[in-house]
Amino acid sequence: MSLASTFNLKESLGRFSRLPLVQVDAEETLRQGFIFFPPPGKSAIFTRDTITVEHHVLPAPVSTINRLFVSAAQIYGEHVIGVILTGLLKDGTDGLRAVHEAGGLTMVQDPREAEYPDMPTSAMDGLPVTFCLNLSDIGPALELLVRRTARFETGLAVAVRTLRDRAALLVRLGEQSGRNPGTREFLRNELASLRRDIQSIDDLLKTSLIEPV
Repeated sequence: MSLASTFNLKESLGRFSRLPLVQVDAEETLRQGFIFFPPPGKSAIFTRDTITVEHHVLPAPVSTINRLFVSAAQIYGEHVIGVILTGLLKDGTDGLRAVHEAGGLTMVQDPREAEYPDMPTSAMDGLPVTFCLNLSDIGPALELLVRRTARFETGLAVAVRTLRDRAALLVRLGEQSGRNPGTREFLRNELASLRRDIQSIDDLLKTSLIEPV
């Protein structure tokens, strides 16, 4: 592995996430809000609080993604979400099966839009995949699904709180804008529009989008 290949991987991942990226060269303590990844071609396994890169040579054939998924399933069970994207051959199918059997969720990129459909197709042929999504939907879906086993505010609740904070700021600005009628009128209109947005989100939060089973 060259320094250039490591840099390119980190640079590529960084284009799609604002979260800090951590390459695991030996062992790292897992922390919320970070993305951990092993060097190219290396396998990694989980313990309860750490991710460890395996540097010894494993008997062939070996699939790094399968080892990662199996390890995650054994440690975290139903909390795991296994994702298979575009790729060749059957890499990941056995690991995704381990995630499924441990009670976790399984997700694949829709093979019809994948550049190399082998991996997602194999996974769908080999087990009952929970979700098959377009690439553009996978990130938002993961952001939603991680909330099922963690106590996070819902996205809409965060939006409402943020908008209410903004409305309170507009009120404070309006109280101090008496010497500038044009600015005060602008702030008044902004506040009225914001209150309509807050009401719309409040109404949506009161509506059940998923019927009870």
